[in-house]
Amino acid sequence: MNIKKLLPLLGIILLVLILVFFVDFNKIFAIFLKINPLYTFVCFFALVPLVILANIEWQILLRKQKIHVSFWYSIKNFFIGYFYGFITPGAVGAYTRSLYLQEKSKAPLPKCISNIIIFNTIDYLALLLLGAIGAVFLSSYFPYLFYTIIIVIIFVISLFLFFFKKERSKILFTKIIKFRIFEMLKYRLEDSIDSFYEDLPRFRDVILPFGISFFGWVLKYVELFFISALFSFNVPFWNFIMIIAVSDVIASIPISIYGLGTREASLLPLFSMFVPTNEQIIGLSLFWFVIIWLTPSIIGVFVTIHETKNIKSFKLDKQSAEHFQKYMKKYPKLYEQLADTVKNNISRKNKTPYIVDLGVGPGLLSLELFKRFPNATIIGVDPSIDMLILAKENIKNEKFETRLGGIKKIPITNSISNLVVCRFSLTYWEKPRKEFAEINRILKPKGKVVMEFLNRDFPKWKLFLMKIHMHLKFAGFDVVKYHVDAYKTAYSLDSVKILFKDAGFKILNIEGNRKDWKFVIVAGKL
Repeated sequence: MNIKKLLPLLGIILLVLILVFFVDFNKIFAIFLKINPLYTFVCFFALVPLVILANIEWQILLRKQKIHVSFWYSIKNFFIGYFYGFITPGAVGAYTRSLYLQEKSKAPLPKCISNIIIFNTIDYLALLLLGAIGAVFLSSYFPYLFYTIIIVIIFVISLFLFFFKKERSKILFTKIIKFRIFEMLKYRLEDSIDSFYEDLPRFRDVILPFGISFFGWVLKYVELFFISALFSFNVPFWNFIMIIAVSDVIASIPISIYGLGTREASLLPLFSMFVPTNEQIIGLSLFWFVIIWLTPSIIGVFVTIHETKNIKSFKLDKQSAEHFQKYMKKYPKLYEQLADTVKNNISRKNKTPYIVDLGVGPGLLSLELFKRFPNATIIGVDPSIDMLILAKENIKNEKFETRLGGIKKIPITNSISNLVVCRFSLTYWEKPRKEFAEINRILKPKGKVVMEFLNRDFPKWKLFLMKIHMHLKFAGFDVVKYHVDAYKTAYSLDSVKILFKDAGFKILNIEGNRKDWKFVIVAGKL
């Protein structure tokens, strides 16, 4: 087993072990049943002052770096970060919100990333300071806490000071953006690293944000202290505050989802001398997790959907074409399956078929077709010169030709092709009936067309999950946008059947069903 893949799940594994071996589910359930529903409802408003306070801190830093967005938008951006942080171990996905910040503010992307790094670092240093105070306060009970946290503080401060010395840290930053977390941003960062350091705040500029952050942590723990009364806690005020601070420092180890598991593992021994049962401790911790992390993450889902719609449409250029190719190479099965369908619809007697790959892109499908038909002539047609260049680079075969053009007028002679294959292009056609007629024109008598379509009836909630999956696979923001936008003008299976019939084709086979994300239709020219 790959240890690196298991590491981010350690917190969840730890939580499961605690729930199985150290607590009684029935007792936790009984504790929750005793809580007045009205009090539970009121507790969820504890998030409001914390978000507002954090946003005031962030607005100060944004203005220092001359990044201009409204107060309301930066709050929405926070929720986007909550969502992406929730679905990624160690909350590293929260940096995705820098893309939304860049789109809204028009500031350089590296500058937006540096701003969020500064904010997160200040916030973390404030937590560490409070944790160090807590470790001193609790040193008579846990003498090793103080030394552990002091070492962490020295390390973080040293890294912070080193990071903003441009010449020394530029090499480090160049290496950092090669990590998988930044893979989907890398091609937009490498050429503009200098803007990362543009308008960096000075030390005196971060004193006020640091003070606000420190107060925010204290306020959070004070709120939790009052909420703990619902779980029959009887812990002295300062002991409670300091225990939670130390616990949050431990929970900041990036091996879980917002500290889930590591927080509970630290709270059990720290509270053991004050709270009689493990169920009270775990119950409070999970309740607080729902309020502070899960709820804003759920809100973040809806904010992310809304803000993603507002981002400008996909624009195909050289970088986007290369990014598209890199992502699609991760899924060779998609091309292998379609190539097999093509093979099954060309006579075995025809050893030199003439195939048109309409919307050839980087040529990944044509590459698979040559494996099945080594002596075929394949014409790759695409409206993007950048895609055609990539196709030529990928396919080193003298019988492969590329032609610049689109579906409105395919640059191919009448009645010459044995088969036309096309993936997902219909969604971009302006007049489908005329464009189907163009395909009919270039086909020989009894020629066939194999077409793959995005399915308009694909459930929207599954589409959203697909989008999240693409982000987690580091597809790149532009590629995700390209795929998701395509569904807006996709067709249903029934409507495509009608288009084939009107264009003079007989449907021979259908692969897929009405709820799949895609379907394939094989049709013959009448």
